[in-house]
Amino acid sequence: MIKEIVTTDVLVVGSGIAGLKVSMELAKAGQNIIMSTKTQLCSGSSFFPLKASLGTQVTKNEEDKTVFMEDINAVSHNMQDREMAKIYIEEIQDRVKEYPEIGIDPYKLSDDRKACFANHGRTIYMLKDWDKIRENVTEIIEHYPNIHLMERTSVVSLLKEDERVIGAILLNHDNEFIIINCKAVVLATGGFGNIYKHNLNPNDVDGSGHILALEAGADLVNMEFIQFIPGFTSPKYKTLWGEHTLNYCRDFVDADGNSILEEVLPDGLTKEECFKNRSTHGPFTNSLPSKYFDIAMMKEILKTKNEDGFELIYDEDIYKNEGDFYTIYLNWLESRGINLVRDKMKIAPFAHASNGGVKIDSHGRTGIPGLYAIGELAGGIEGANRLGGNSTGACMVFGKRAAHDCLVYVNSVNREDIDRAEVTNHLTSLIQPYSTEVQASLTPNEVMDAVREIMWFHGNVIRNEKNLQAALVQINEIQASFNMELFVTSVKERKSAFKARNFLILSKLLLKAMLERKESRGAHYREDYPVERESYSKRLFVSLEKDNITLYFEKELSSKGESFFQK
Repeated sequence: MIKEIVTTDVLVVGSGIAGLKVSMELAKAGQNIIMSTKTQLCSGSSFFPLKASLGTQVTKNEEDKTVFMEDINAVSHNMQDREMAKIYIEEIQDRVKEYPEIGIDPYKLSDDRKACFANHGRTIYMLKDWDKIRENVTEIIEHYPNIHLMERTSVVSLLKEDERVIGAILLNHDNEFIIINCKAVVLATGGFGNIYKHNLNPNDVDGSGHILALEAGADLVNMEFIQFIPGFTSPKYKTLWGEHTLNYCRDFVDADGNSILEEVLPDGLTKEECFKNRSTHGPFTNSLPSKYFDIAMMKEILKTKNEDGFELIYDEDIYKNEGDFYTIYLNWLESRGINLVRDKMKIAPFAHASNGGVKIDSHGRTGIPGLYAIGELAGGIEGANRLGGNSTGACMVFGKRAAHDCLVYVNSVNREDIDRAEVTNHLTSLIQPYSTEVQASLTPNEVMDAVREIMWFHGNVIRNEKNLQAALVQINEIQASFNMELFVTSVKERKSAFKARNFLILSKLLLKAMLERKESRGAHYREDYPVERESYSKRLFVSLEKDNITLYFEKELSSKGESFFQK
């Protein structure tokens, strides 16, 4: 079953900003790197921007450090890692200067600007021209002979010996199993938006890294906090909506031209006030009165099962605004053949970013020797909401820190021998629980499509116990109708079979985490628990024990932020 064993120092899984940063830092230090990516070099959400540019928020000066921390604390609702947030604030000024080293030439905005959810303006560096960045990265990688790129490959499991990671099982571009024998693994696989039917992510952002880490013994944190953001369903599907355009919106209507907001707005809040408030942030948040904009949309979807979205009626004066904030976005839309006034603009909630992920420390360590996690895959400075402009910067800050710690680690350990027969047995143990003797098995694509549908309807911005429990039942029924072994024996279907397996595990742990948090906080609204509850001001962790998903809340020991994890 195993074609070959390939030896290297460090396996880096993912080739977005985080993967590039850690790979180049380790390569500069003389380590041999295999960079595995499901698609091509420069992939994941880093290189799938749905706007003209992305931003990195940078600490302005010494006085701003305290204010910046206040902004992060306010938006995170006590769900962030305070130590990691402090480190980001201290180090991002230096790390943003290193963007050119990985092929990115950012430009600094001329004035301070408030990032999404921020209460104060600060320095923003913009990243754009993604085709040029890919060219730059390709050229830079050629100068690192010790970075071996493996495109169109998928890591399906990590290998351990004496509780430390010693390698991985990978499906190569021909869907053959190979073993990577290494001293350490750095996971930089991104989020899991692809588990939702409507998402603003590429197909490789599928949660595979979360399952790799979980099954290796790492914990996950804040998985229930998922950022949803409206996206256009027409005239061009999967195009990111610019929330600032709501300043020129006259109404938000259904197919019959009826306003969908009026029914859900509380007394004292007008439609115009809701639009103005909602124009200040892209993702949904339960923390502001603007939440009724998204709640109205999702309530109509759940009631009518209409996934086509609802229409925004724009005022033509929007094209008279000559400020950069509007012209950059409107010109980008025009380049895609979209005009907000001329076209029928319909939006729906799209999954965008995961605020939680693998539990790590400030060096990217997972608690499993030899295993690191960085980027959107990792749970850190993000909390119940995601402060705009920090995600790209965190890839740089913690990519560098993880690389430095990993370098010390790999220089302290020896490479272990890996037995092919033991790896084959390990593969069998992964497949067996997802192999049934059903007469007509669902295909991997049918499994994934069914999971995506369930998650989009029931794990969206509006949640309740009845729907979440029903969704879990449906996921179990899907699993019982899937014979994974049948598709693993087919070389062509192997990658999709493992992805379907991951979807089944990931959907269950997400739904269980959503059930466990019996309150509305940050990125979601629980109809049955509509307010934020002080008793839930603690993070929720997920672990895997004897193939069973276990959830436990953090228990605070002191006001100094020390904690222990009680199951």
